[in-house]
Amino acid sequence: MTPAAHVRSVIEAKIDAIPNLSLEHVHTFMIDPSDNAKEDLILVISELVDGGSSYGNDQELDITRQVQLIFYYPPNYEFDMSEIEKSVKQVLFDQRIRCFSDAGHVMTPDNQNIINTLKFKYTEEEV
Repeated sequence: MTPAAHVRSVIEAKIDAIPNLSLEHVHTFMIDPSDNAKEDLILVISELVDGGSSYGNDQELDITRQVQLIFYYPPNYEFDMSEIEKSVKQVLFDQRIRCFSDAGHVMTPDNQNIINTLKFKYTEEEV
């Protein structure tokens, strides 16, 4: 399973613990062209370069995987963005997927969406 698929499956399994996020708006790599939500949060999961491996006896023992989650909020979003992101962090942390970067909220100049990018790491055992 790819790192993005793994993280999506974790979110999917615990979607009830994340307020105001619907699975229909959780995507891997790109936003589905049919998802044209104007008032809902859209979440895109993509992969980052792997963070390195551990070796023993000339064999790879584990590898550090990295993913990023980009939250797209409409400009008039009414719910607590920080609460949603904190819930996602906790759901992933419970599965030993740790946040190492929170870029903060910015508004895009093109369509005025509010976005935030969170980056996560986890260790995948190869043995």
